[in-house]
Amino acid sequence: MTSMNCRSLASTSFNKDSPVLLQSVSVDVRIEGFIANVESTQIYKNVSKNPIEVRYEFPMDDESVVYHFEAQIEDRVIIAECQEKQQAKETYDDAVREGYGAVLMQESNFASDIFSCLVGNLPPNAKAVVKFGYVTELSLQPDGILTFLLPAVLNPRYNPSAQSGGTATPPDHTPVKIGAKQPYKFEIRATIINPGMITSVSAAKDELNVKLNEDKTRAEVTLAKRFVANHDFTLDVSFEEVAKPHIIIEKGEETKDGILKKDVLMLNFFPELKADDYTSKHEFIFVVDRSGSMLGQRIEMAKEALLLFLKSLPPGCYFNIIGFGSSFEVLFPEGSREYAENSLKAATDLQQTMGANLGGTEILRPLMHIYDRPTLSTHIRQILLLTDGDVTNAAAIIDLVKKNANNTRLFSFGIGEGASTSLVKGIARAGRGRAEFTKEGDRLQPLVVKTLKAAMQLAVTDLHLEWQLESGGSSDIVQLPKDLPPLFAGERLIIYAMALSDKVLLDGKVRLKGKIGERPLEFELDVDSTKNIEDGSFPIHRLAAKAQIKQLQDAGKDENKAAIVLLSTAANVISCHTSMVGVDKHRKEKVSGDLVRKNVPVMRDSRVQMYKTRSMRSSRAMRSDTEYQAMMSVQRCIPAPPPSRNLVSLESDAESCAPKRRHSALPVAANATARFPNIPPSFQSGQVAPESRGEPTYLSVVSLQKFSGEWELDKDLAEIMKSSIEILEKAAPVKAQNVWATVLALCYLDVKFGDKRDEWEMVDRKARQWLDLQDRDGHTLDDLMAKARAVIDQL
Repeated sequence: MTSMNCRSLASTSFNKDSPVLLQSVSVDVRIEGFIANVESTQIYKNVSKNPIEVRYEFPMDDESVVYHFEAQIEDRVIIAECQEKQQAKETYDDAVREGYGAVLMQESNFASDIFSCLVGNLPPNAKAVVKFGYVTELSLQPDGILTFLLPAVLNPRYNPSAQSGGTATPPDHTPVKIGAKQPYKFEIRATIINPGMITSVSAAKDELNVKLNEDKTRAEVTLAKRFVANHDFTLDVSFEEVAKPHIIIEKGEETKDGILKKDVLMLNFFPELKADDYTSKHEFIFVVDRSGSMLGQRIEMAKEALLLFLKSLPPGCYFNIIGFGSSFEVLFPEGSREYAENSLKAATDLQQTMGANLGGTEILRPLMHIYDRPTLSTHIRQILLLTDGDVTNAAAIIDLVKKNANNTRLFSFGIGEGASTSLVKGIARAGRGRAEFTKEGDRLQPLVVKTLKAAMQLAVTDLHLEWQLESGGSSDIVQLPKDLPPLFAGERLIIYAMALSDKVLLDGKVRLKGKIGERPLEFELDVDSTKNIEDGSFPIHRLAAKAQIKQLQDAGKDENKAAIVLLSTAANVISCHTSMVGVDKHRKEKVSGDLVRKNVPVMRDSRVQMYKTRSMRSSRAMRSDTEYQAMMSVQRCIPAPPPSRNLVSLESDAESCAPKRRHSALPVAANATARFPNIPPSFQSGQVAPESRGEPTYLSVVSLQKFSGEWELDKDLAEIMKSSIEILEKAAPVKAQNVWATVLALCYLDVKFGDKRDEWEMVDRKARQWLDLQDRDGHTLDDLMAKARAVIDQL
């Protein structure tokens, strides 16, 4: 019960102009293998004459696991414990009302990638040192590089209508003013440890100081310059034999309870599949975010990805493109069309003119439009979604995707600094696909190819583990999560398992089995109890618990609350239903005086402007300031522009070009398109023109490829090769010009851009399939490639 004489938080105030209370943030990262263990230290100082409550909101990767939280106030240390979320909030509020110091860390109610830290009743002139620890898995890139991500940018989240899952009380983060200096110091240090050699350490946007030990198995990393949190920090690490399948056994501790008492295994598989495990019988629907927050380089990245997707599609597939903002536009409203010369031209025309000019970020409606249409009878539907993902209705979107996962897979791309991992990873999990993230300046192309290969792969069914242990069997082992994630060729698949009994001897074998089509799959790992680790922070235990919690949450956040709370408190990890709270009851005197609330301002991607709630949409609602000013200035002078020439009205009576669907077609919702002025030309560049950007890139060559996989021997291809049609024709060893042009293009890609083969792999595959069907006048493909190489070497 709360005393009637205690202070009420309702009387507290918030002063935006007061000095910033956060003095510094320091992050210490310890990377061992595929796991990063992170400790973040925040130092607060109350420079006012009143006691204060400090609130600091910060981004966190959706799959990170917070397992420790403590605060030192003056000479006292408060160790927080994990409690049910509402109970933790009441514990904190009661303590603050009664004059005790208290700390609270919790996950946001609308996004699992935003956390808040509250320090209550910090006395005047007092300092608080707040520490929290978390673990996370490193992501594996297509080139074998492991990436640690430290989210640092917290962008505003678009809040759609309540009907679309928006929140009645949207978040209102206090930003650092654009152009202003970061008001607190931010330091990052890392230690990298690996049994094998560390071959490289780098950061995409930050200069590093790296010190390696003599045998290159340990690296100490610091930043060469002051870190400014206007971008996410990434650390790329390369190890020898990174893709080697293996098992790590982390020992439990007898004195602990629940999962922390048991031994937990981390299984790392790297499956390879056969060429015939892929099919062109897919319907690909590209859903591209064209909201105002995509303005600038983000929309250019989305357009570049779309171009590479379009050029890499296999003959025989169907496809469509949907651009969305406050409204959405469909390239082929009557339904997906077969991949052919005319449909590809319509798509590339749209790709060239696509802009971030459709207003807010309403993702739910275009997805509902897709799911309302029955799937094709002959092709498997795949959605490829490209977005910055900054929305408040992630839960509603994830729920929609999950309900349709039986007939549609979804693959997602998070674009730009601060892209919401909660949404982008959540919809990929729900849609049985995979998620990728790319920042400004990153190499997008390998991720495009990797994703398209995954989308073209047949689904693996009946995936399960079989244990063959010297003592104990499958009944003595519980896999976490209970339902295995999807398996894709060439990608790491991590599965956790817990030994239920001490009597289980963890020696023997474990097999991952399943079927792809009608072909059985089997991958085997050795289980060796001598290869175990003991770590007092239990990183593998925590990751295993989080994997199961995420699956329970995705299956039904409210329905599975009891199970989530039980596992979360046992593993001492924060979840959607639990928080960490600590109370300082050792201070001799209670804190008195009027309590003042203060928010720590957060850093953002400087390009992103604040979005307002939907209820204020009557004037400049939910659009970037830049776009709003452009819209108003143009609308005062000229009428609205006509619809894009590439797009057909959704009310069109055009006959569908798609094969017969499994069910009768549902009515298509009308597209209440709200047009906006075009984005400036600098943001509207489309297909790469060979002569317009200096030295040609491999995209210059790719952009000339026909839908069938062939190239024509024309002026554009000759100019890229710095030759002429006449010279290339004269050197042709075959009569068919397109055969010779295709061989020349492939050879040119190999000679000039061989180091980026993983980026044009699907283009190469499509071209070779076309060449296999052509008359080559008795020449083998290897013979023609050798002749083309001789020509290119002389140019």
